Amino acid sequence: MQQNDQLFDKLLAEYISRKISAEDKEKMFSMILQNLSYKEQFEEAMKLNALLRIPVFESSKEANFLLLKEKANIGSGNPYKRNAQRLTTLRNIAAAVMLILLSSISSIYMYTKYIHLNEDISWIETATPLGGQTRLLLPDGTIAWINSKSELKYSTFFGTTDRHLYLKGEAYFEVKKNKKLPFSVHTGDITVTATGTQFNVRSYPEDNKWAIDLLEGGVDIDISGNLYSLVPDEKIIYNRALDLVVIEQVDAYLAAQWTKGKLSFHQASIPEIYKMLEEHFNVRILIECDELKKEHFMGSINLDLSLSEILNYLDVDKKYKIEVKNNTVSVSKK
Repeated sequence: MQQNDQLFDKLLAEYISRKISAEDKEKMFSMILQNLSYKEQFEEAMKLNALLRIPVFESSKEANFLLLKEKANIGSGNPYKRNAQRLTTLRNIAAAVMLILLSSISSIYMYTKYIHLNEDISWIETATPLGGQTRLLLPDGTIAWINSKSELKYSTFFGTTDRHLYLKGEAYFEVKKNKKLPFSVHTGDITVTATGTQFNVRSYPEDNKWAIDLLEGGVDIDISGNLYSLVPDEKIIYNRALDLVVIEQVDAYLAAQWTKGKLSFHQASIPEIYKMLEEHFNVRILIECDELKKEHFMGSINLDLSLSEILNYLDVDKKYKIEVKNNTVSVSKK
């Protein structure tokens, strides 16, 4: 945690001094979105920086900043460090800000404009309910499919200054090519980056295994600071519980069949298939015999069928008994 704090302090200082790289800027805003403390620190720093950059105060910037530190009860050292003497008392901050603002009416205009341009970032979020799929045409021309119980979020700047998306769950992308603005999907500790390609990301927060399947083009994947690249028909699986990464050769086309109302599998285990059915039908499926846990299935399932029809279809040899009680389905040996 302390290492992350030090990294954020460094990135914030580079951002304020306008020396930050595009890659580090992306990393900083990703940290802000995932940590409320970083968001609050960024907002406080921007308020201070806005005041200190007002031209009328440029000649006495050092004196103004020392006064601000005194009024806000900030100790010596880096004003952006996270410690007991940092900007934590909003009343003190407000008093210090008002003291400087009262020196010039023009400063109020500059401050408001800065906050509007740099802090009031609007977000567009799309959430797909259980059992549904949502098709989006993003502002840059990219097509995105959002699967059941999934969320996708991006800023109003998407397609103009950046192409960053934030995902919880599963989504499939047909990315519009733009080499000047790489397309990035952020999900937990994973960032998938491409300029133009087709890929599927599955990263439900409650699952231990997350996966990215590449259908066309190429993607670079950052998993907790470790970099990987995929070529078409490769799949990367990240086991979060074991912190283990595996890359496999697959028929990646199968991973995106849910966008067509189907689930397609190549030697998938029954527990894996049941997990997807749970997400689609909003039920819990209990496997009450070890034999079923070892079975595999190859083929396609039409999601227009009822859950009962699908479970019976998977039971090719009719060896199992299916019982339903409320939202729980039990599958046991006959």
